[in-house]
Amino acid sequence: MPYPYALPTTSPASFAPHYTSPVYPSLPLLTTQHRGTVRNLLKAHKRLPPSQQSTQLPQLLSALEAYLPYLLFLQASLHSGDVLPSDAPRPITPSWRTTITAPPFPGAPPKRCEREGLEYEIAFTLLTLGCAHTLTARSQLHDALSPTLPPEQKQTLLNGAIQHLLTSSAILTHSLSLARAPGTDDTWPADLSPSVLSSLASLSLSSATLLAVTKADPYPSYLLASSAKSTSDEYLYAPPQAPTGVKALLLSRICIAASVHAEKALGLLSTSTSRRKKQDDEVIPELPKFLDSLHRVARAKSCRFLAIDAEASGRVGEAIGWAQLARSILSASASSSATSKIKRELLERREKSALERGDARWGMDAGRLEETRTIEALEDKWKRSNDAVFFQEIVGASVLAARIPSGREVHSVKPWNAPTLDSAEKKALLGRGVEGLAEGVEGLGWGDSEDEDEESSSVSAKIPGGYY
Repeated sequence: MPYPYALPTTSPASFAPHYTSPVYPSLPLLTTQHRGTVRNLLKAHKRLPPSQQSTQLPQLLSALEAYLPYLLFLQASLHSGDVLPSDAPRPITPSWRTTITAPPFPGAPPKRCEREGLEYEIAFTLLTLGCAHTLTARSQLHDALSPTLPPEQKQTLLNGAIQHLLTSSAILTHSLSLARAPGTDDTWPADLSPSVLSSLASLSLSSATLLAVTKADPYPSYLLASSAKSTSDEYLYAPPQAPTGVKALLLSRICIAASVHAEKALGLLSTSTSRRKKQDDEVIPELPKFLDSLHRVARAKSCRFLAIDAEASGRVGEAIGWAQLARSILSASASSSATSKIKRELLERREKSALERGDARWGMDAGRLEETRTIEALEDKWKRSNDAVFFQEIVGASVLAARIPSGREVHSVKPWNAPTLDSAEKKALLGRGVEGLAEGVEGLGWGDSEDEDEESSSVSAKIPGGYY
């Protein structure tokens, strides 16, 4: 399940007052122009209703991929001497709203972090690009889960979502290799710390691995199709065709690999939190909760596939044991009291409503509620069969826990190649002056002093505990 990041916004910034180039005279101004486009799109994305934000992601991805070559070429030219720093009293100091760092208090907007240098600008741009790829994958998964979608279109959307997640993981991993000024790991926000970036890269890889299982798992779409019905008897009379045998074991091992990646991401995030707790620079609490749920859901899915295979082979008692182990991993209550059922039905209605609207609350439990519902329905079905026909002894969860297989990787993250300017674009920069470019930059907002959509003037009036 891709995590629903809130994309950052950025303040205006101009490279022209800080850099000059006798070789590429228009490079600083063109870089500013592309940055202004990215800034405006990020602001527009933030203002859109959650259900419409996914429609702007392709345009935002294109703008980021067009901005990065100029930004990286500006940095490379600065190191080679083709671009020179100007006599500005202060180095360029871009400012970004954080997306992972927790706000000062509940209800406050994300922190605005201002740091000097191109390295900071490049790091935040890469983080934004990685998060945008993850949100694109989330949008495609949302469309793929439609119960009325033809199987061919579903597979196409899931394949596209997997590729976006792998790209996100590669970009975040690449950002770890960027050169940093000494001491920036402690002065930069938590979003850009190596442990957090490694955690986010592992999160993307875990989500991509689990989506490979979703392609062969019939239950998510099946649950959505029958969610309007008040009974789960469909599991008794018209169950979906689930994988068994070697395929079930393979899917179970893939789920374990996804669980390992999520557990690694959670450990890296805990390391960052413990190091930065004294600096009042912690990550948002929703992220570790999501990672813990993703880790548990992946392991529970692994047990479910083993249970389905055991039941298909006539080992109903073992299948029930696997289902009970899966429920214990999910920390689902073993009781079936009326109170717990009412609470779960309420949560299911909220999740269905969030899914229909496509807002950020959908999937914040990493599919935990959906997996719990699936396992409980299967367990109930198998118990009825065992009590009426098979009379097999239920295998203990502790015995089965030792039989959980090892993980099996299904994806490999290829190194991400940063976009570069082609020879034609570099040649155009050689003799192109700055005449006429200033007019092209006007209207992109880089001369404004603040974001128009910031609530900094009203934050002090907010009561802690408000919506964030």
